[in-house]
Amino acid sequence: MGKNWWLFIGLIVLVSAALGQELLLLMALLLALIGGAARLWARYCLAGVSYERRFGATRLFYGDETELAVQVVNAKPLPLAWLITVDDFPADVELLAGRLVTSHQSRRRLLVNTLSLRWYERVTRHYRLRATRRGAWDFGPVQLSSGDIFGFSIRRENIAETQTVIVYPKTVPLTALGLPDRHPFGDFKTSRRLIEDPLRMVGARPYLPGDSFRYIHWKATAHRRDLQTKVFEPSAGRPLAIFLNTRTSESASDGIDRDILELAVCTGASIARHAWEEAYSVGLYVNSFIRSSRERIRIRPGNYPGHLVHILEALARMEEDGPWTLATILQLEAAALPYGTTVVVVTPLVSDRLLKALMELQRREHGVSLVTLGEAGLAASLPGMRTYHVGGREVWHELETLALA
Repeated sequence: MGKNWWLFIGLIVLVSAALGQELLLLMALLLALIGGAARLWARYCLAGVSYERRFGATRLFYGDETELAVQVVNAKPLPLAWLITVDDFPADVELLAGRLVTSHQSRRRLLVNTLSLRWYERVTRHYRLRATRRGAWDFGPVQLSSGDIFGFSIRRENIAETQTVIVYPKTVPLTALGLPDRHPFGDFKTSRRLIEDPLRMVGARPYLPGDSFRYIHWKATAHRRDLQTKVFEPSAGRPLAIFLNTRTSESASDGIDRDILELAVCTGASIARHAWEEAYSVGLYVNSFIRSSRERIRIRPGNYPGHLVHILEALARMEEDGPWTLATILQLEAAALPYGTTVVVVTPLVSDRLLKALMELQRREHGVSLVTLGEAGLAASLPGMRTYHVGGREVWHELETLALA
């Protein structure tokens, strides 16, 4: 409501005073009252208004569902005749209850709510979400719009705060991918003894010069009245390094086959989970970045309680493509791999350079397994190398359908 409105009211007041028209003056005062109320509403309508999302869970596996509560609060004595909230949603998370409208941004949707709030009122609306795609999905920002009851003035405010929901990649039993569930990557022997595992004590023996004092078995010493040292089982959990190739075509101009990429990620994640559950020390190396950080995915082998979650979250936040070939990553990491590490390569593409890198790893006494996808087919097997072929898009579509059933 601008200056013209008030000039119009002033003109009516002058005319009514000059003509002595009390009814006209009363009408001018009524218009002034309406204008004042509209201006007050427009100025303070969004003061004390808050918008909050509450997720049942912000970490989901593929196909999982969670609750979403949207809460709007009007924390002031001025009621709101109308309030419109427009919340920016990712298109890759399915809204099961409610409807999303199209956004001008690709892969984004809008959740629109129209409300009427009394003074100091809180309104909560409940929705249900389903994770239909791996990734790190941002919810927000949200735009609030309100104004006076007459619609003369509209005030808008943007709340830039966003919230992120992580959708971990789908993991399946190795048999669902056509891989054996027992010793899928062999039992590779090396010429050196593996390190002893201090978490796996199998007994005690008499102390010998050179034994570490840290491993003296005090209870056995007291029982036998002779200094005893602990005996450990050789580590059963060998290091296993997964190398994942995110490239699905030789040329970047050919784009990315997302079905094959998701199958590759699912395969890598499933292998990591299987190995971690079998007490392997698992690492992950990918020829791509962590989204928004530009940091290459490079997770050294480990088996601590949160290590698998660390791997799955890295795969969830992964960019779709990186600037390196997988052969380059293998050559960069080969020297830093622990001795005797089993190397598992998951790739939709097999090149001569990649096979040469695998041969070099075998020369360094690493066990090597090659898992191919898509049209790569079974590569020419190298002596001592296990080779598997998972399949193509049809395999991913079957796994996807199973997850969402």
